[in-house]
Amino acid sequence: MNKYLLTSDYNYGGDYVNDDDSYDFKRAHGFNYHNGPEWLWLTGYYLRAKLYWSKQQNDPLIYKQTIKHIRKILSLHMDLLNSNDWNGLPELTNDDGRLCSYSCSVQAWSSATLVEALYDLIRS
Repeated sequence: MNKYLLTSDYNYGGDYVNDDDSYDFKRAHGFNYHNGPEWLWLTGYYLRAKLYWSKQQNDPLIYKQTIKHIRKILSLHMDLLNSNDWNGLPELTNDDGRLCSYSCSVQAWSSATLVEALYDLIRS
């Protein structure tokens, strides 16, 4: 969901593979940890900012579309949470939200920022 680099960036490497012992300087030995994998903890801040911005527009259509967008993203993350053996959200995912086996299976702030976004959504 939240990428540090655009996929068109030369240094982008969307799949984090920590045991890659090749000579590919863009990803070998986990070098691309910050250059492509999607960090879930940023998602909550993104959703909260979208909600805040939509309210500032004073346009009911924008607000309604934003609520729909936020609910869709929260729903996708709820599916990810429910499919996790630990009932939590991982540190990061590979390109397009695919499971990353080298990521921490559950990280508190990945879930916490989404809980904050859900709280803001309920209060709005």
